[in-house]
Amino acid sequence: MFESTVVKARVYTDETGVFYEIPVLLTPNGSLGSLVDYFVAHWDIRSPQWMIKVVQAVRLFLEYLDAHSDGVDGQDTFQNFRQRLLTGSIDHTAGSDPSGLWWRPRGPKASNRIICNLTDFFSWWCSKHPTRPNPTALWRNSSYDYLVAQAAYEYRRNQAFLGHTWSSFQETSRKPGMPLSTKWHRTPAVEKENPPAFPEDRVMDLLFKGFKVAGKYNYRDMLITLLMNGAGFRVSEPFHLYLWDVTEDPKCPGSALILIHHPAWGAAPNDSRWNDATGVRRKGNRAEYLAEMYGLTPRDWALGTEGAGWKGGMHETQFGGYYKQAYWFIPEFAHLFWDIWHKYIEQVRQIDPASRAHPYAFMNVGRAPKGGIYKMGKFEVSHTAALERIGLVSSKRLGTSIHGHRHAYAQRLRRAGIPKEMIRRFMHHTDLASQEVYTQADQEECREYLAAAISRLNAMGDSSRTKFAVIDSESVGVMQGQAWNR
Repeated sequence: MFESTVVKARVYTDETGVFYEIPVLLTPNGSLGSLVDYFVAHWDIRSPQWMIKVVQAVRLFLEYLDAHSDGVDGQDTFQNFRQRLLTGSIDHTAGSDPSGLWWRPRGPKASNRIICNLTDFFSWWCSKHPTRPNPTALWRNSSYDYLVAQAAYEYRRNQAFLGHTWSSFQETSRKPGMPLSTKWHRTPAVEKENPPAFPEDRVMDLLFKGFKVAGKYNYRDMLITLLMNGAGFRVSEPFHLYLWDVTEDPKCPGSALILIHHPAWGAAPNDSRWNDATGVRRKGNRAEYLAEMYGLTPRDWALGTEGAGWKGGMHETQFGGYYKQAYWFIPEFAHLFWDIWHKYIEQVRQIDPASRAHPYAFMNVGRAPKGGIYKMGKFEVSHTAALERIGLVSSKRLGTSIHGHRHAYAQRLRRAGIPKEMIRRFMHHTDLASQEVYTQADQEECREYLAAAISRLNAMGDSSRTKFAVIDSESVGVMQGQAWNR
């Protein structure tokens, strides 16, 4: 059975001392060097989260190859692997799995994601090594690198055929005029429907009751929640906020002006301690600032618990650097944030500055290590506990998950009649299509729309009302009898 593990590692590629923190797949014969090369080549354009998904896909593929003595056997290997992702590997009639994989069915959507990641990896490998792999060559660290090279070569050789069999639902990319696929196991088509947003009537309860423990308010988590629900930020984005990034809005006294700068390329703060050899104030980006002042790298470069993603989108530059500004809706949230921010800063001032070896706004204020970087996972636990205190559970289906706050912000904008182009800007999307998942009508709104339509029909007069007359119970019984007689 293929035994492997994924570890976080630092990779050095030259003599500068600069390293890449990436996930490394350790096989029984050492690290998978081809995957290391792939991640280093894409480090500056893809996220750590993407790397984790790719390493999981490659791991599954190697597990499958290891369970089959034939290794890579042309197009059949790819087709069988795809189908085992869909169906699982267990014979449930006998309760056995001779392969030893014991895979559960993953379904079309998850299977296609795995296949897409493998396809990109194989395509990249073929572009670097276009010739047939030599089994007698020294494949760097691991003999499994040869299996990867062989699979990539076979993929390229059979690419025309695999275009019809490799993906579990090619129908989504079918061009006009092309014949329809006859595949049965494709992803069902679904309506674009907005996942439920966080309930508007429970936001204040969450802030002032949920985040109150033993008579004390958790100001830090209240602020993070306000950034999501009142300004539409993703949960990861507030974790890049510096103490310098929150100021009073000069155009609206008493409210907060917040700029969340790009984790690496945003402008460094105006820190009086950051000077060059001549004592002149340094200017630069946040990657430079973190490295020189704290020996840290941007949080979106990290794979550990202190990491926080940065999905990209549109940035602004009016105030210098690259940042995302908080567009509060409703304005009362901006005033509330500013009031709570001052209470939170009072807590921060009580922490020894020497223990705050970072510039981030959100830190540990009540538990050890005091002053340490506040981790996103800790907030997620705190948010779940706060929900429970007000009688709610964290559920994407109910809109009470963390991401439900961003949906609530978008829905609030839509209901207020804000144009799509402005919603795009307020949510920092690159294009209009990105906001569709946030601004679709939910089921409750669909029912309200139908109810309003029925009211309009009923108001049209008797001639129309007779077509929609209420059917009495006796008529229903007659209709049911006729249906059964058929």
